[in-house]
Amino acid sequence: MLGRYGQDELGKFILFLSLILLIINLFTKTAALSFAALILISYSYYRAFSRDISARYSENKKFLDSTYPLRRKFFSSKSKYDNRKIYKYIKCPNCKLEMKVPKGKGKIRVTCKECGNKFVVKS
Repeated sequence: MLGRYGQDELGKFILFLSLILLIINLFTKTAALSFAALILISYSYYRAFSRDISARYSENKKFLDSTYPLRRKFFSSKSKYDNRKIYKYIKCPNCKLEMKVPKGKGKIRVTCKECGNKFVVKS
């Protein structure tokens, strides 16, 4: 793989999409789905073995930029779930900024970092 681009997030997504198409094809038995999955797998390998690193890098960057809002929402939800026993997530009543406060501290006074609003919340 010396001098080759290798696997990136877009390549992984393409392989995952082709796997989903192949699983759907197990139940529908459509030639078009298996052909589409074959094309996607071929394209993923083409990208992985490509020597044009700058072109593959820009493709991956465009993919990551376009999926950023979805990935950010997913990972923030995951971190909220992981920290659910330690922190309570609250929203500022004025500007709706989401903040986290430690759980089990009783009533605490919180100052919003965005608008400076001060309010009391039970943690």
